[in-house]
Amino acid sequence: MLADFYSRYALNRLRSVVRSKRVFNLRDAKRIVVLFDATKVRDVKLVKSFVSKFSRGKEVVTALGYVDDNHKSFDHISVLHFDFFSKGQLSWYGKPKGMVINNFLNQNYDILIDLSLKVHYPLTYLAAAASAKYKVGRFRKDISIFDLKIDDRKNASLEAFIQKITDFLIPKGGYEHRITRNGSSVNNAI
Repeated sequence: MLADFYSRYALNRLRSVVRSKRVFNLRDAKRIVVLFDATKVRDVKLVKSFVSKFSRGKEVVTALGYVDDNHKSFDHISVLHFDFFSKGQLSWYGKPKGMVINNFLNQNYDILIDLSLKVHYPLTYLAAAASAKYKVGRFRKDISIFDLKIDDRKNASLEAFIQKITDFLIPKGGYEHRITRNGSSVNNAI
């Protein structure tokens, strides 16, 4: 109970974090971070495939996965572009801590993409605390931290969500009508 109260308090304090907002796509962004639920090995493989589509030629590409367990498995070993943290690296109220988290929070990113389909406080905290210029994630009623909110209620699979994000953030013909100067999108749920 006390942990829930304090975690909500910590999130509310993060709303006052000042950041410079700007709309980016995956072609123009040079510094990109992806947050995701890495508990299932299958999801890690999907995210690796997604990251490989746009990582070439970028200054910094980082994927940070949260393992909703006390221990990480062999599949959660940090490799190029990918770092992982688990429940064992959380404070008493769920705030992520450690060297990987400090490195993440000290970076300035052009785009933050949150691929989490479930609400995990550690990922929500990191998305709110990050100083990314453009934040993309799933539409949520409980908190508004994303500049581009994607409504995935019809098909709540990670593959479908990645495809929606790809459709919005990789320029194609007719792309200009999808994202406006203020960062809103046709798909933003209001």
